Amino acid sequence: MEIRHVRWAVLLGAIVVASIAAACGGSGGETTTAGTTVDPLTVSVPPSTVDASLPAEPGIFSIAGRPSLTLAMVRVAGMHGLLGEQGLSTRLTDASSFEDLKSSLESGAVDAAVVTSDDAVRLVSAGLPIRTVLLLTAGTSNQVIMGRDDLEGIASLAGQQVAVSLESEGELLLQGALVEQQVPPDAVQVVAAEGLGPSARLVRGDVAAAAMTGEQAAVALAADPTLQTLYTAGDYPGLISHVLVVRQAVADERPGQIVAFIRGWQEFYAFSRDQPDVVIEDVARLTKQDSTAVAFSLSGLSSYDLAANAVELLPGGEYFDRTIGAIVAAALVSGWIDDSIDGQALVEGSFVQAVATAR
Repeated sequence: MEIRHVRWAVLLGAIVVASIAAACGGSGGETTTAGTTVDPLTVSVPPSTVDASLPAEPGIFSIAGRPSLTLAMVRVAGMHGLLGEQGLSTRLTDASSFEDLKSSLESGAVDAAVVTSDDAVRLVSAGLPIRTVLLLTAGTSNQVIMGRDDLEGIASLAGQQVAVSLESEGELLLQGALVEQQVPPDAVQVVAAEGLGPSARLVRGDVAAAAMTGEQAAVALAADPTLQTLYTAGDYPGLISHVLVVRQAVADERPGQIVAFIRGWQEFYAFSRDQPDVVIEDVARLTKQDSTAVAFSLSGLSSYDLAANAVELLPGGEYFDRTIGAIVAAALVSGWIDDSIDGQALVEGSFVQAVATAR
């Protein structure tokens, strides 16, 4: 496809996603914060058992992750010295697959990983002693469930066929939406459709609804303007998210490195708000994508700052109390894990708690 066609599609997608975000109360053209109800001036965080004054221990803090926009953002933080300023030496490596990532953590070849929340659940289910210590980004309009115009919300999907790409964020969004809306998963007939299949099947009228990316939603709406948005990732904050997990041994032996990374991420959060164009260009260069396409993709994400983390990762926070349980339930229904796990036991909020109370 010629570049002018790519940019036209991206521009169209940006318009569509902006309208979706507006319908959900989002603020277009501005860096958004996951957990926007958190007021950093009034939030009260109890003291932590971790000493926030601990310096980063000597040695390299090695991080792996499958290629993603969030991993690229962590690389950008390193490129601009925002992690090094905290006394942290980092090494980031790409994992080629989930199994590659699992092997690196299991063997101790890496200390931490940037993973999706559902991959964190899968890693714990596989027996790895890891903890989620920081929420990084959450999807807002990057994943969407579109449907016919005669449907009325997620509850109306009962008895209907819904197209999804299996083992994708779209499938997680669908299952999470069903959990939230208390629709039995077996009430919906999931139709496997890979690649562009979900949106194409919906446009052809083969199915009543489909879970797809924001880009695919833009194309589907251009082909059939009567389609409607039933649900977006932003309707269930944190369901589609990337987090930092660390091996339990690292949490026990090198807490200073984790504290330093959290401070560095907070610096990157401020940097990304002050210089969003720099972040877009850097991510585009790292991912070898057109900067317009990257800007569109980043518009479908929001970042967690320190204040949001200090609420979400502790009891009483939405992620701790509800979201991680929904992710476990969705993973179980989708067959990504064989047995249920205690999702809250995966979450370790004492590190963000320490940094938040020390500021």
